[in-house]
Order: sequence, then structure tokens, then C-alpha cells
Amino acid sequence: MKKTLILLFTFFIFSCSSEFKVVEKPTEYSEIIKRRQIVGAKFSENGACFMCLQNVKRFTPSLVEIKIAENILEKNIRKINSKKMNQGSGCPVIHRNLNIYRRQYFGYFNEKNERVIFVTFNKSKLTVIEKIKGFQIDESDNWKKEKENWFDGCSKHWEIKINLTTKELFDFGINGVG
Repeated sequence: MKKTLILLFTFFIFSCSSEFKVVEKPTEYSEIIKRRQIVGAKFSENGACFMCLQNVKRFTPSLVEIKIAENILEKNIRKINSKKMNQGSGCPVIHRNLNIYRRQYFGYFNEKNERVIFVTFNKSKLTVIEKIKGFQIDESDNWKKEKENWFDGCSKHWEIKINLTTKELFDFGINGVG
């Protein structure tokens, strides 16, 4: 009995790791990473970022930098999301539902040479009611290879920039209602 409890405890500790780990490498420019319920695509400085980060020097974010960015996000998203634009009435309230989004991470240097991570968020989990109503999630692998672009869709699709030096969130954008 004691041996079983020790094995279960060990499994629990390792399965609830607070560290990101690479679980897949779909292209030479992207890696799929996971930590608990968070799944994301980490793009190298040469990875496709269609219609974003033009004319800036980019870097490949490390797993540690992504963990730091996620911690900054968790601590500050409620405040920056206080206006709750395009949320509610069938659209998720972002700061209450961070775990329902898959992420895409792109690193770049701002004009002060500070490291910034640009993150896109796209809803990847359905509620029971959404499943009953026949809603579906895009399950293609395109998001693993290139930046996702969505038009409308309310808070099911949003993006933000996270300054790793100043620990600030900025350029918070939520898609329109549609």
C-alpha cells in the first residue's frame, strides 16, 4: 500500500510539472510546447508571422521566457481586461478562461532592445452547450506551422504583447463580434 501511494504521488508530481516541455516539432521553425493545460506553438525568429512584427529584429523565445510571459499574463490580464470588450453573451471572458486557448509565441526586440513576446490566443476547447449546438473547433495543424489570422469571433480570438523586461502587457487586441 505504501509503495502504491509513493508511486501515485511521484506520478502526480511529474504530471503536474510547472515547466514547459517540447512535445512536437512540426516544422524547422516551430515547436509545440505544453505545460499543464497550456498548449502552444513556439516560433523561431525565422518562423512565419504573417502580417505581424514587420521591420523588427526577432528572437526565438526560450521555454523559460515563455513561462515568465505566462506568469506576467496571469498576474495582469484581469486589470488590462477590465473593459471586457467583445466578451460575454456567448463569448468567453478572457481573464476567467485562460486555459481554453491555444497559444502562438513570437519573440522580438522593441526599440529599447527589450525582449517582447507577441502571443496569439485562439479558443481550442468547447463547452458542453457548444458541443450540443454543433459548434466545432479548427482541428487542422496549420496553427502549428504559421500565425493564425481570424476576423471576427469576439474573444474566441485575441492577442497581446508581453514585455519581459518591464513585465507589462500592451497592444491587447480582441477580435470583433461576428
